[in-house]
Amino acid sequence: MRRAALRGLAIVAVVGALVLAVVLSGSSGSRIGRPAPQLPKEVLVPPRETLASLRGKPAAINFWASWCDPCRKETPELERLSRSLHGEARLVGVDYSDGRGSAESFIGEFGVTYPVLRDPDGVVGDRYGVTGLPTTAILNSKGRIVQLLRGPQTEGSVRAALREAGASFSG
Repeated sequence: MRRAALRGLAIVAVVGALVLAVVLSGSSGSRIGRPAPQLPKEVLVPPRETLASLRGKPAAINFWASWCDPCRKETPELERLSRSLHGEARLVGVDYSDGRGSAESFIGEFGVTYPVLRDPDGVVGDRYGVTGLPTTAILNSKGRIVQLLRGPQTEGSVRAALREAGASFSG
């Protein structure tokens, strides 16, 4: 009797894990290969980037918020990355579902110099498949989403994803 109950519990756990995997892959996998949605129009750190301005080089679109602790760890890594791209790729931050004042304080605290746009209601992030923060969408030079990186990234992990998307870094 006990063995049958344990076996039943194991089956339920496996089925649950498979359902979760299908749901998660459907939420991000369905966007891979598709054209990236338009970026928000509101600018926090100029210049205002658009999909058209990003075309021709791979790009990383990083969704973050001031209230996100993992974003606080990731931001210095992204700032280092932005200073080392030398035109081979682009990095754009998108403040997601956040108050303007909080976002501006965060930008000042971390000395963010790369372009940052604001998505106050999260609509743009939702179109990119953001289900948690931080999330970084990697675009190829034609503006198609080729990867969604979930969770905090390092300078090296984003650089590697941009290289896979076609960036040719010197050195």
